[in-house]
Amino acid sequence: MSRLAPQRTPLSTARVAAGLTVALGIVLALIMGQQPMASSAPGSTHRFLLTAATGSMGISVLRVSDSGGLAPVAGTPFRTGFGVLSLTVSPDGSTVYVPHIVEPAVSGYRLDRFGRLHEIPGARLNFSGLPTAAQLAPDGKHLYVVVGGLPGRVESFAVTASGALRPTGMPAVRVDGLSVVGQAAVDPDGRFLRVVTYLGTTLSSYAIGPGGRLTPRGVMSIGLGPVAPAFTPDGRYLYTSDELTLSMSGFRVRRDGGLTRLPGSPFVTGGIPHGAIVTPDGRRLYVPNAIGVGTSIAGFDVHADGRLTPLPHSPYPMPLGSLPGSLALNPDGKHLYAVDVATVRSTSSQAHTYLIAADGSLRPSNRQPVDTGALITDGPVVALATVGGP
Repeated sequence: MSRLAPQRTPLSTARVAAGLTVALGIVLALIMGQQPMASSAPGSTHRFLLTAATGSMGISVLRVSDSGGLAPVAGTPFRTGFGVLSLTVSPDGSTVYVPHIVEPAVSGYRLDRFGRLHEIPGARLNFSGLPTAAQLAPDGKHLYVVVGGLPGRVESFAVTASGALRPTGMPAVRVDGLSVVGQAAVDPDGRFLRVVTYLGTTLSSYAIGPGGRLTPRGVMSIGLGPVAPAFTPDGRYLYTSDELTLSMSGFRVRRDGGLTRLPGSPFVTGGIPHGAIVTPDGRRLYVPNAIGVGTSIAGFDVHADGRLTPLPHSPYPMPLGSLPGSLALNPDGKHLYAVDVATVRSTSSQAHTYLIAADGSLRPSNRQPVDTGALITDGPVVALATVGGP
C-alpha cells in the first residue's frame, strides 16, 4: 500500500494542486463551450467569421485561429429572423445588425470574445415593407436600412452606446428604379451612401449630413443585376457585381461624390459574380463566381487609375459542388475565406480557406471546408469581425 500512496512532499503537493486547477479549468471550458482560458484573456484579440442565413434562421460564427483555421463556436448558429440578405458589423467588431424579410425587421446583437451573439435590448425594429439591406456608417454611429417597394426607401437610425437603435427623425429618402431588392454601401469617408437595385439596374447616391440626414445626389443606370457595392479603402473607386452580365462595373468617385465610369468597365469575371472585396492596401480585388464555367474566385490587380486586370492564373477553381457567394479577408494578409451561397457537398453552406501568394494568386489550403450551419447565404451576409483588439 505504501508503494501506491507515497508520502507527499510540498513540491509534489503543489504539482497536484496545479494539475487539479488546470483540469478544473478545462472542464469548465468544456461545459461553457469556450476555448481554453489562456486564449480568452481580457484584452487579447479574437477573430470570427460571421455568416447570416437566407434560407434558415441564424447567424453562423466560426472562430478564426492564429494560424488561419476555422472552427464553429459553441451554440452556433445563433437564432435570428428568417430571410437575411445583408449583415453589417461595427468598426470595433462588437455589434452585428441584420435585416430579415419574412418577419420584416432589423435585429442587433452583441458579439462577445467567445464568439457568442446576444440580442441587444432596443435593437429590434419592425418595418412596413421588406428590409433587404442594413449598413453601418464607418464610425458606427448611424445605421441605414434599405426597404424594398415601389418605390423603395432608405431610413436612418442612430446607434446608441448600448447598440440600441433610435430613429434619427430625418425623413426617409426614395430609392429610384424597381427597388424591390436593394443593397447598400457607405463610402469609406462616411460622406455618401450608395444603393443598387437588382431589378431596377440603378445606382443611387445620397449625401450624408449631420444627424444622419440623407440628401439624394442622383441616380444612374449600370449593369444588369447589380449587387454588393465595394470600395477601395481610400474611397477613390467603386465596383458593383453585375450578375446578369457576368461582369463588374467600375467607377471613379469624384471629390463631389459623383461617379465616372472607369476605362475598360465593365470587367469580365468569368461567371456570375457576387460580392467583391478589396485588400486593405487597395492593390487587389477578389470576387466569387457562383455559376460559370466551373465555380471559381476571380482575382484582379487594381491599377492606379482603377482599372482591373486579371491576376496570374485567375479565375481560381472552387471544389466541385460549391457555389461561392461571399468572401472575407483575414487581416494577416495570407488567408481568404469563401462561403457558399449553397452547396451539394453538405447540408449547409461551407466555408473554404485559400492561401494568398505574394503575387496575389490563390491556392486552396490543406484545410477541409467547414460547415457553417446556415442554409443558403445570399447577398452580402459574410464578414470577419475582430473583437478586443485591432
